[in-house]
Amino acid sequence: MKKFSNSIVNGKEHLFVISGLVISYILIIIFVLFLFNALSEREELRLQMEAEQAFNSVFYYIKDDPVKANDELQSKGILGVGVYSYTGTKVLSLGDVPNILSKKIVDNFSTWGSKTTGGTATYNYDNDTIEYIRFINRLTVLWDVIDPTLVKLSDFKAPTVSFPDVLYIIMNGTSYKAMKTRLQMMQILAIFVITILFIFVFRIYRNNRKYRIKLDSQRNLVNLGQAARTLTHEIKNPLSSINIQLAILRVKVNPSYRSNLEIIQSEVDRIKILTDKVSEFLHNPEGIPSEFELVEFIQDIISKFPSKIALYSYSTFYVKMDKLRARSVFENLIKNAIESGNNPEVEVIIKKGNKTKTVEIEVKDRGDGLPEGVKDKIYDPFFTTKTTGSGIGLSITKQFVTARGGSLNLFSREGGGTVAQVILPTSANHPHRSR
Repeated sequence: MKKFSNSIVNGKEHLFVISGLVISYILIIIFVLFLFNALSEREELRLQMEAEQAFNSVFYYIKDDPVKANDELQSKGILGVGVYSYTGTKVLSLGDVPNILSKKIVDNFSTWGSKTTGGTATYNYDNDTIEYIRFINRLTVLWDVIDPTLVKLSDFKAPTVSFPDVLYIIMNGTSYKAMKTRLQMMQILAIFVITILFIFVFRIYRNNRKYRIKLDSQRNLVNLGQAARTLTHEIKNPLSSINIQLAILRVKVNPSYRSNLEIIQSEVDRIKILTDKVSEFLHNPEGIPSEFELVEFIQDIISKFPSKIALYSYSTFYVKMDKLRARSVFENLIKNAIESGNNPEVEVIIKKGNKTKTVEIEVKDRGDGLPEGVKDKIYDPFFTTKTTGSGIGLSITKQFVTARGGSLNLFSREGGGTVAQVILPTSANHPHRSR
């Protein structure tokens, strides 16, 4: 019960940590996007402010002092200034400006004039320039040029030449483009660094979790080993005494009771087999490896079972493994497949593995399949879903396979049943050959 509750806690902890990392990542990314959006808006405001300053500096010199206007153009990085009628036709200009404003600008004159008393600055991506356009009339010019605190409005005489409706200023936009590009690159870099950092943190957590699980497993094996050594030692001595007494009883009791003695003997033998398996599990799982041909080896094991078992293989494979332990592995897997249901339809498939120099052995059945929720516990010592099983078989099998650099996987079979998959490295001295 303690182990089951710990698995629930670990599951909740894993979900909590992953959820926390994902939520933190999303929030930080949103903050970064918001921050760089604010910086981008600040650049837009700076662009507008610089354009307004250029307008204020240049506007006063357009009519009275063209020389000063040219000097101001150069100092402010202004490429040209033009004044246009409301139809977009150029009336007056300094520098390089179009003769006629585009239809889009002309069509929006009335809209700009109705909504703002200032100008509008936009960046032209086609030629890397900043275009500032301002809607003006006689009244706005009056207030822009004359300080109303010094001159009475009634004393000001309007100029004889009418002012046009639109002021157009074109400025060098390379610095603005460079700043926008830097902001975009910094945003991409920030998101990239944050993503890498979170991946790094996640991998640290995942590896730490694996180490914790492995440490818990090793701790359990150590505790199990200490308990099992004591248990097997304490059990073997009474078993020897029971066997001796059974031999005496066979001689002395009435033959009609012999069947009862055989039941006792079979149970004693079963306990002895279990203690031998536990001892085998605790000792060196690698044994004494030797090379042998795998297909013939498994065919010999299958022949010992009374059930009909199909074997499929079109190649020969040599492996290096302790034969007794290899026999224990495949006998246990085939036995489990046979006992998986009333008509399990067991078949064994031996084929080349997906990885180089490996062989894959699949023991398939059409039995009841793996119960839900047992995948993480199925290799635990003494865990079993059978009423008569000891729960030590798969633990020993996995121990023997992994000791030779292989792997054991159990998964549900499509259409019902279970697949026990063993992957072993093939012998370097005997490459596999087709039959």
